[in-house]
Amino acid sequence: MKQTVNKWLEVAVESINYVLISYALSNMALVLRQNPLSILFFASEVWLMSKYWQSVFRLTKRKAVAALLLVACFLIQIALVVFVGRFVGDVVPF
Repeated sequence: MKQTVNKWLEVAVESINYVLISYALSNMALVLRQNPLSILFFASEVWLMSKYWQSVFRLTKRKAVAALLLVACFLIQIALVVFVGRFVGDVVPF
């Protein structure tokens, strides 16, 4: 029982981390949309997505659960961008 609780707690923490980091990367890609560096942020999002799926699959041992959680977290991240908003500002050199 304790292992199951720990496993799902770890999945919850991984999910929250994925949503927050993905939200930040999306915002940076949107801020830099006119800059070629935005490609780096989109690539980082894809890499983060694959690492999240692998981590959830390792914990749950079920592809369907990992895919469902990935889609749910992705939708939450998109909802954050749409409803909460994105960072506003310009890139200022140091």
